[in-house]
Formats: sequence, C-alpha cells, structure tokens
Amino acid sequence: MTLSQTLVRMDDWLIDHLFQSVADRLPERLTALHLGLSCQLGALMLNGLSLLLPVLLFGATLGTMIDGILIWGVSLAFFLGMRRSAPMVRPGMLNPLRPMLRAMRLLSVGFLAYQFFRNMGAPAGAFWLIDQLNTISMILFSVGLYLVACQPHPPRQRMAGRRGTVIEGVWSAGGRIGS
Repeated sequence: MTLSQTLVRMDDWLIDHLFQSVADRLPERLTALHLGLSCQLGALMLNGLSLLLPVLLFGATLGTMIDGILIWGVSLAFFLGMRRSAPMVRPGMLNPLRPMLRAMRLLSVGFLAYQFFRNMGAPAGAFWLIDQLNTISMILFSVGLYLVACQPHPPRQRMAGRRGTVIEGVWSAGGRIGS
C-alpha cells in the first residue's frame, strides 16, 4: 500500500467513524453542512483576529502583515466558494464535496500537525497568544472541512394524523354484531 492510499484510508476513516457519527447525532434543524460552514467562518474570524493583534499590540504596519492579509483573503475566497457550493449537497444523495475536498482536508491536517509542532517551542507572552489563536483557527477549519464532507440524511417523515376510529371492526357498527 502506498502512502497516498494510506492517507486516503485515514481520511475516509475519520469521516466515516468520527465525524459522520457526530453528524448523525445533530438535531434535525442543524445539519453537518451548516455546522461545518459555521466552523469555517469562526476559523476565518479567529485568523483575522490573530492578524489584527500585532497591529494593535506592537504597532505593526500593513506592509509587514501583507502576507498574512493575502492568506486571509484566500481563506475568505475559499469560504465564499464553499457557501456557494452548499446547494450541491442534497439529502438522500451522495455528497459531492467529499471527493472534491479530499486534498484540502489532507493538507489542513498536515498544516495542523505542523502548527502543533511549532507551538511546542513558542515563548510565553503576546506571541504565544497569537500562535494559540492560529492553532484554534486551524482546528476549526479542519473540523469544518470534515463536517462539510459528511453525508446528509434525508428529512424525517412526519407521522400523518389519522382521523376516525382507532380500532375498526365491531366498534365501527356501534357495538352491534351482525349489523
């Protein structure tokens, strides 16, 4: 088995056994797709906060922050694209976002592992806070990608209210047998 096949199996296992079971337990009004998009929006907001903190705390200029701002812009474009592709996910049909976003999920998990490794040696202080915000942002982004890839369930059927007598037979004739 090659490395790519192993990574695909791990990705499928994470979706099928971990995130799909979470998605199955969500209330009917809150779908995994909407929760995943909310996680991605939260990641975008935390990433924006981690970009804004150096400007507020240390007086960093936009020129020194341009790479982070451009990355945030790409993240915003990705989120808007995900929101526009949400109608493709329909209950009772296969989720087309699962195979489409496989490479993005694997990359996000790789960058998340790198961020954890990077945070091990981070000094305490304001930079530590910024690194932690970035880590939480990456966790939310990865969780959002996996929730978006979950299979939606068809809406539950409502029980039709039945009018009339509950027990048919003898009681339908007013209790008389043979009429």
